[in-house]
Amino acid sequence: MVFKDFDKLKIKVYDMWDLFLHVNQYPYLGRAYAWAKRDDAETVSDMSPQERDELFACVLPEWERAVKEIFQHDLTNLACLCNTAKHLHWHFIPRYNAPRVRGGIEFVDPNPTGNYAPYPKKDLSEEFLFAIRDEMIERVGR
Repeated sequence: MVFKDFDKLKIKVYDMWDLFLHVNQYPYLGRAYAWAKRDDAETVSDMSPQERDELFACVLPEWERAVKEIFQHDLTNLACLCNTAKHLHWHFIPRYNAPRVRGGIEFVDPNPTGNYAPYPKKDLSEEFLFAIRDEMIERVGR
């Protein structure tokens, strides 16, 4: 599946960030990313103190709590790569020591104590993605 309308995966709007469900949910259920709203923010060194504070005091903790409630993840990995999308954004990758089953699909973290990439990919339906997005919307920011 080629997903193009990423705004449909938006979980929450913050002052300086937008939080989106990542289209690649396999094998990391609840995976998301925070996208800086400022157009001229390109790399991590461009991050302002206000962006940093909001990211680490609000966005990340709200996402992490929601993923813990929904999927009981074991660990969180963060990545700020800017390789493909040349804009400041942070990946939030939940890690799992044991498989999780969702919608009849078994999600297995291939290397729970190592780097999250590379990882196997599996196309999931829009309906599946929207269901996870909706659960995240319900819990983020409570």
